[in-house]
Amino acid sequence: MSPEHFETMVEEQHSGSGTGVLDVLERAPSSSDTKTPPAVSLERALAEVEAQAEHLVKNTKYMMASFKKIKEAAKVGDLGKLRKLLEEGKQATLGLGCDFLKAQENLNFDEAGFLAGKAFRQELLSTAQQMGVNIYEHDGYLFSYPVLLKILHKECAVSIDRMREIRLRPSVLVKRLKEVQNKPLRFKPQTFLEMLYTAYSIVVAGRGKHLVGKGTVIPLLELYQLLTLLPWQATEYTRQEFGRDVYLLDKCGAVGTKSGHRANFHASTGVRDANKTLTVIAQGGREKTYYGISFVKT
Repeated sequence: MSPEHFETMVEEQHSGSGTGVLDVLERAPSSSDTKTPPAVSLERALAEVEAQAEHLVKNTKYMMASFKKIKEAAKVGDLGKLRKLLEEGKQATLGLGCDFLKAQENLNFDEAGFLAGKAFRQELLSTAQQMGVNIYEHDGYLFSYPVLLKILHKECAVSIDRMREIRLRPSVLVKRLKEVQNKPLRFKPQTFLEMLYTAYSIVVAGRGKHLVGKGTVIPLLELYQLLTLLPWQATEYTRQEFGRDVYLLDKCGAVGTKSGHRANFHASTGVRDANKTLTVIAQGGREKTYYGISFVKT
């Protein structure tokens, strides 16, 4: 903004209504009036705030130059110039306040309510599609192979493979997903397989030691319950994460334990109860259902 533009902004403040900034303050809704607009776009709202903030930064720089002139006029006692500069500075400052309130109005909605609703999920899905990233929704999670994303609306954050992320602008979040996808997998198939075999051995031995190594099929959810006996464990290691790890193990083909037992996964077509099976979103978006696992001595 040039000095001429600065003077124009001052004139516009004079030519406006008599109340000036009070008009904007009266129009600005209180926090009790905030609600989630049905068609709010977080990406668009943040883009507008970003643009308005850039405008405020530029105007503030020119206002700082004006304030320095006020300081110099006061320093030498140029009363005529000082009075004019003070009046111009007052009007420009009020105008800056109005612009700030306009920027604030772009986020005039309940963030937690918005994140908990469908609008944010839909915007993430559409943004990901535009950016060439496949995201699928299942069982309260968003899955983008091999990453699990959960929206923590009460914390105004998301969890990306249990890593908390507070940068929620959809385009930024999808870019972060791509970065995580491109990193080497932290999943260690052999470690997970050995853990499954240990839990499996305990469950099978409880039904008869003679069954160990004989290929007895044990429901995977029964093993999950054993692995998460402590209350906090089920929170830290969710059923969805367990299902994703089972799929990754199955996909990578690491099925032999150090003790020489081979794992086989089973999908029981006769079991239709979702509480007894694990359904995951496989790479490519298709659903894959697991029921049980067995180990046989090779």
